Amino acid sequence: MFAPMKRSEMPTETGDANPASPGCTCRRLRRMARLVTQLYDDALSAHDLTIAQFGLMTAIAEHRARQAKDISIGALANIVGLDPTTLNRNLNTLQRDNLVEVRPDKKDRRVRAVALTAKGRLRLKAAVPAWRAAQADLERRLGTDATLALNDSLDRSRDRLIASLRPAACTEPQTSHSGAARA
Repeated sequence: MFAPMKRSEMPTETGDANPASPGCTCRRLRRMARLVTQLYDDALSAHDLTIAQFGLMTAIAEHRARQAKDISIGALANIVGLDPTTLNRNLNTLQRDNLVEVRPDKKDRRVRAVALTAKGRLRLKAAVPAWRAAQADLERRLGTDATLALNDSLDRSRDRLIASLRPAACTEPQTSHSGAARA
């Protein structure tokens, strides 16, 4: 049974029980993610897409362009950082709207592969200018330098956290998606 928190143990408005410490990083990240998601979702709403759907469709299209084949559910889950069950839930809406197709892989029928449909490719192409506008809007709101610093900090932090979660035998230098040089 849990004992109720004492007033001195309750988080402050900065998200931390100890006002002298930096506060809850998770709470800050989640709040920022919700605000940024709202900006992108608003921009993409005219195309009946959310930023999560746009991101999935982009990952599928990029894989197809690089590899000239459909992407497996497992590979897509790894790229977007979702477990396969959550990814399947997210893909269901795109399937229902006939934007993606999930089918057995041509070379290994045990593997399910994902591809954009013709309708999905058209929707994605039409939504790119709205996504670019959201990118520009966020940069305008935050400032170019702050946006670049935020992206760099997020990429470095992600890479460090991923590396720290890997077993020691699996740790190898990872390249970041930001393209920025690493010190």
